[in-house]
Amino acid sequence: MGQDETSCVVIVEGVHVSTDQADLVNNLLRSGDRRYVENKSTTRTQESYSSQSHSSTTNHVSSSQYQSSSTSNQLSSSTHVSSSRETYSSQSTSVDTTSSKRQQKVYGGSATSRSRTATKDLELPPSDALMCQPKFVKPLSEMTIKDGEALKLACIVKGDPDPNVTWLKNGELLSSSDILDLKYRNGTATLSINEVYPEDEGLYTCKAKNTLGETETTCRLTVQTSEKACHRTTGKERAPRIIEHVSSKTVNDGESVTLQCRVTAATKFDVIWLHNEKEIKPSKDFEYDRLGDVCKLKIAEIFPEDAGTYTCEVFNDVGEAFSSCTLLVVVPTEEVKSPTFKIFPQSITIAQGQVATFTCETDKAPTKVTWMKDGQPLEASTKNAQSVDGKKRFKLEVSNVTTADVGQYGVTVVGKKCETSASFSLNVTATEL
Repeated sequence: MGQDETSCVVIVEGVHVSTDQADLVNNLLRSGDRRYVENKSTTRTQESYSSQSHSSTTNHVSSSQYQSSSTSNQLSSSTHVSSSRETYSSQSTSVDTTSSKRQQKVYGGSATSRSRTATKDLELPPSDALMCQPKFVKPLSEMTIKDGEALKLACIVKGDPDPNVTWLKNGELLSSSDILDLKYRNGTATLSINEVYPEDEGLYTCKAKNTLGETETTCRLTVQTSEKACHRTTGKERAPRIIEHVSSKTVNDGESVTLQCRVTAATKFDVIWLHNEKEIKPSKDFEYDRLGDVCKLKIAEIFPEDAGTYTCEVFNDVGEAFSSCTLLVVVPTEEVKSPTFKIFPQSITIAQGQVATFTCETDKAPTKVTWMKDGQPLEASTKNAQSVDGKKRFKLEVSNVTTADVGQYGVTVVGKKCETSASFSLNVTATEL
């Protein structure tokens, strides 16, 4: 940034021109001596930016009487020029100051730091005049659909601020699940069901609400049933079953980690991964990968906060299955917790009526071992027999398993200074499977 300047020459013509003045101007313009005119122009430009100063200089040649008047005008003009220059100088100083401040906010290039304050200053505040309460420009429509078909209800709503959208069926609030998919993007609210059942019939309402008000649109969904459609899930469709479970492990901070399990199912199924019971959204850091019946979770770089329980859930319209494991993250600069696991208990899938056995081994003998199911401690009984082999190896047996034994299990080993936990799961299938 810098400073620039421009100038011009202004010729002022009076109302009355004397004969001497006219002759003088005519002689100068026809003389062919442009140096005189150029020098005078240059001199005038350098002396002042005021047209009054030029007028008084020209009139000074005319007569002594006019010269007296010109002198008075010149004094007034000088005062005006001085004032103008002070004003111009003040403006220039203000511009220079602003320029100096902006020079300190350098973007890109060789700048040592970045700042977004300059761009924030240019942002226009939102206009309250544009704000309005929600309004459905495309409401819901009545719909009749055949049993077993896919359903999609859609409506378009406008509002500022952007409204919060909720769905209800027969007056009861709905939420997204493995069966029901609710979305709201760019003013379009949708409700989707991959396969409609007769029980899905009813009155559906979409509500939109912001700080200025709320509105709603309603439609009735009618499901046409047929004898054939009522038995559509009794054919070759089966619930997914995990035949190779995820494995617990100890990893170093900064390593890449891949968890995987193998699933069998007669039909398609969906997969989600969870960390400490919270769903993991696919990203470049946590990548979902599925090739055939193998499901993988790829963690690009493990951090200490990524330690904990990981669960893979697979499901379809018939049923679901899940597998859990534990990741322990070791930080090189920190002391390793002890006791820790040399052998982790492994998730399993077995048939109903069989015995489920889980074993683990620690590096040092713990002072206490606790087995749990769904977060609650298990008590020793004939069905859930706990046994200890030696001082570092432990076993949990669940005899004559039923579907009531399905769940997420865990074991905690306690030492003198700390404790370590590991998670695993038990899936039970029907006897004929």
